[in-house]
Amino acid sequence: MTILDQHPSLQKNNAGVSTIMALINGSLAPCDIWHEKSYRAKFLLRTLLAPRQTLRFFNSMAQQSYFSTLLKAQKTLPSKIHRHYLHLGMNASARVDAILSHYQFIEKLGCKTLARGLMSPEQTVLLELSGKDGEKIEINASTALGAEREGESTLWLNMNGVRLAALTFCVSGDKIFIGGLQGAHRSVPHETIKTATKACYGLFPKRLLMEVLWLLAAQQGIKGIFGVSNEGHVFRGLRYRLSKGKHFHASYDEFWQSTGGEQYGKHLYRLPLSLPQKDLSEIASKKRSEYRKRYSLLEELQTQFAELR
Repeated sequence: MTILDQHPSLQKNNAGVSTIMALINGSLAPCDIWHEKSYRAKFLLRTLLAPRQTLRFFNSMAQQSYFSTLLKAQKTLPSKIHRHYLHLGMNASARVDAILSHYQFIEKLGCKTLARGLMSPEQTVLLELSGKDGEKIEINASTALGAEREGESTLWLNMNGVRLAALTFCVSGDKIFIGGLQGAHRSVPHETIKTATKACYGLFPKRLLMEVLWLLAAQQGIKGIFGVSNEGHVFRGLRYRLSKGKHFHASYDEFWQSTGGEQYGKHLYRLPLSLPQKDLSEIASKKRSEYRKRYSLLEELQTQFAELR
């Protein structure tokens, strides 16, 4: 048990108000930034600008047994409802709705392994595949580590221990919103990406993560999947345009279009709930062998996902 678990604000009946006050006065500090008076002053000001939404958020979250664990993993969790979140255009009330809905979704999951993984403070292995030449391919899950503005949970694809893709999302009602989709770190050689694609019989790492998300959507009765557009990403907001915008290199629009996505307003793409496989008879004979192996890999992915408990 840590100081966060033991903090009296999380034990009271009025935990929402108590937690807000503890964050403002500095007695509850999820990380070093909360020791800075200027940061706490900003939190206070934004709380005063959106008091009802802030109280609604904390009244719900502070009562949950996993709240202290999330605080340790997502250092800015208490203030994320006050800032750009998931995609541009959301107001504070919509942010609260989305975040609370996500954790309600996790609480109702019948698969405890998946539920724990989606809130884990570190990557948790969900699925393991063997690539074309024996490469170890892992699909992991965690809370939104390092991508707190882009959603609540992250799916990771690692090959031989190297991160090649990460997808951050939030489940709001019967819809999934993808706020972040990143490739490998710039220090990873491009040859490694090519090797991973070859290991998966032509499937790019990001595409394989989408296959996992589609499995989750199908299993849980999700009715719609949306991906943030280039212009809708939180780092395109005026607040981050100078500090973060220069680091924004991903081409979301191009990837969503490659998966059959269609523009849905300025900030989002509406994505298909699945991507049908090509009939082998429609594929050139010289490529059929690779496609058979690709489909076999996806079948193994589906089997492992269905067997998660």
